[in-house]
Amino acid sequence: MAEGDGFIGSTSSAAAGALAGIESRSSSRSGVRIEVDAARHVLVIRGDPGGREVLADNLRAMAAAEDGGHLHVDYFPEHPYLREGSASIVVNSPHGGMPTR
Repeated sequence: MAEGDGFIGSTSSAAAGALAGIESRSSSRSGVRIEVDAARHVLVIRGDPGGREVLADNLRAMAAAEDGGHLHVDYFPEHPYLREGSASIVVNSPHGGMPTR
């Protein structure tokens, strides 16, 4: 995501409504917009390099949280990197449910 345009396909079986993958796209507009391309079943993350780097750092931190948890990514006025109209997502830790801390 932070390095530029790309696509990561899903490794799970194709179930009704499941995402086929996640696509990252560069944009000259400031901030990041997250949206679903319903026709392709793809989560599209589009934004400027700085905004995508902040989002990537947050995702890396969630992946590294060995005691589990989840990350809410929701737009609100004056959000530091999301643009208005961005879809809300919840990213689960690969290490399980709520943290033990």
